[in-house]
Parts: sequence; structure tokens; C-alpha cells
Amino acid sequence: MKTLGALFAVLLAVLSVGFWLSDPGYVLVRLGNFAAETTLWGSLLILTAGALVLRLIYLACRTILWGSSWLLGWTGDRKARGFQAQLEKAALALVQAKWLKAQQHFLKAQKLGDIDLAGNLGLARAAYELGDKEVQISALESAKASSPDSNQSIINLSMIWRIAQGEGAEVIEIIKPIYSAGECSNDMHIVLARAYLSEARRSDLKALWPVLEKQKLLQKVFFEQDFERLWAMRLITEENIADALKILPKALKSDASILMKWVDLLLLERLLDEAIAVIEVALNADWDEQLVLLYGTTHGSDIDAQLTQGKKWLKKHPNEFSLLMTLGRLSIVARHMSLGRDYFESALAQAPESDPIRSQIYRELGGVCYGLGDSPRALQYLLKT
Repeated sequence: MKTLGALFAVLLAVLSVGFWLSDPGYVLVRLGNFAAETTLWGSLLILTAGALVLRLIYLACRTILWGSSWLLGWTGDRKARGFQAQLEKAALALVQAKWLKAQQHFLKAQKLGDIDLAGNLGLARAAYELGDKEVQISALESAKASSPDSNQSIINLSMIWRIAQGEGAEVIEIIKPIYSAGECSNDMHIVLARAYLSEARRSDLKALWPVLEKQKLLQKVFFEQDFERLWAMRLITEENIADALKILPKALKSDASILMKWVDLLLLERLLDEAIAVIEVALNADWDEQLVLLYGTTHGSDIDAQLTQGKKWLKKHPNEFSLLMTLGRLSIVARHMSLGRDYFESALAQAPESDPIRSQIYRELGGVCYGLGDSPRALQYLLKT
């Protein structure tokens, strides 16, 4: 039955096409000497096609007005994918510390859409690392606009960056009135301490110190790489080593990094005897090779006393090549050349074969032997440096 129906439909179609072709047609439109002719079937086809076109135009206009056309949807989706891709590339560049690429990707994402708080802070960080203050300031302002609740944290971050860029004095001028009015938050106390540190304002830092202690802000997590220098700056404000050590918590008395920073500040001010005293206190509390070597190159007013102290340490650390080198250097300064040579030779015997410090020992031995008039041996050592 279906086959019969299909054949009938085909026959009808063939007859219709034949009738269409044989129909002489009639005038559909006449304009002057121009006339458009068609057949009955042709006119029906034209009318059907016209109706379809008008319907499509209507649907397109309606969906555009409603804001949900497939074209706009596709364009919006493509834009969203590009926006997300740029943010992902920017985040990866930040992790890899590729600041220029990070900034470029963030700026491209910004053209495609509104980036959030994290994105603006990422852009500001990249601009900060690149020294692009215009982009940095703009990104921070956008971050504040995107998250008003985070404004104070963003301002604090901005001031920390300004301190790192050498604008510590300007930051102090901003915060000092707030601090004097007693309206500083803990974060602002930390920023103020960093600003004092950057400008080496020791007396101001000392005055702020009780607040930092009371609020439990003297932690490395708040000051990061500035923590050791912060303590050193505070310790050097005391009149003597004993008073400074009373301020230093017990847990930090054996922190070689803090003591090294303290010693560095003392040496900068040519306070050699005080620096030696700090090194001795530190080494009596906890042995540190760097401090041992520094002790040998820091020469106070009483070299013999330093030698005596070094010999006491040697009884506890007889095979410590860094201590033997220190004793050798102190002996040479004290004009005990033969003793110095003996210490350096002992240090050479204890130093590992692969340790680069052997070159320094050879150099020292070459100088000592030359001073003792043993030129051949001096040359032998110097050739091994």
C-alpha cells in the first residue's frame, strides 16, 4: 500500500512538472515595457519562498530583540572562552614569575570582560614587578572597586609596594597621623614598622616596638625577608650588648641569621668590639660556620683575646676547618706567622677534597709562606688556588 501511494505521488509530481512546463504562463508584474511572466506553479513556488523568507526575517528580528539569538549566543560564548583562556595563561605566568607575559594576558582578558579581585591583584603584582606604576595603580583601583570590603587590605599592600619602591618616607607621612590618633589596625602597624625600617628610623622603630610586642606582631610571617633586619635594627638601638640581648627572646638568641644582620650593622658603624662580642655570644649559644669565619676577619682592639677565645672553641671543635682558618688569620694579624701557617695546614688537612674553600686555604698558605721567606713553598701553594 505504501509503495502504491509513493508511486502515485511520483506520478502526480511528474504530471505537475509537465503541466508547469507546458503552461504558457501569464503576466505577474508589468512596469512600462518590462513584464515578468510566470506559470501558476511558479507563482505558488515564489509565494511560498517569499513567505519562508519573511518568516525567517521575523524570527531573526524577534530573537535579536529578545537578546537570545543563536548568533549573539555563539559570539558571547566565544568571548567568554577567550576571556577564561587569557586568565588561565596569566595565572600560569604569575606562578612562573614571567611578569611581562602575565601583564599582557591580564590586559587582554580585561578587554574581553571584567576581571575579578584576584585578577586585578595579579595584574597589579605583575605591573609592580615590571615597574609599571600606571598599570599598577589602575589595577589596584579596579581591585578596590570590585571588592569594597577588601579596600584596607589593598591599601596596605599598595603601601608595602611603595616602601619597596623607595617611597618609605611618603608612607610614613600617610600613616603617622593615623597612628598618633590611635586608629591604626595591626596591618597598618606592620606597614609602619616596614617604612621605619626602610628609612632606618631607629628611634621611631624603638618607640613602635611595644605596640608590635603587645599585638604579637613580631613574627616572621608578617615581615618575611625583613624579619632579621627588623630585629637587628632594634637591637642596635641599645647602648650595650647586654641590654640588647635582654630584648632578644630566648628562641631567637641562637638564630644566626638575626645575629649576622646585627653584626653587619655594627660593622657598618665601625663598632668592631661590639660586633666581636655579639659573635662570641652567638657562637657560645649555637655553632655556626659563617659566624666562625666572620670572627677571623673581624679584628677588634684585642687580637690576643680573640685568639684565646678561639683556642677555647678549638678544644670543643678540634676538627673544624673553618675554626682553624679563623685561628690562622688571627695569628697572622697578631704577627704569629709560624703559628698561622700551622693552623692553615691543619685546616687544609681537615677540609674535604671537593670543598671550594681549599682554594682560600692555599691562598692563605701561599701568603704566610711568602711572609716567612719560603718562596718555593709559597709558589707551590699559590699554583693550587
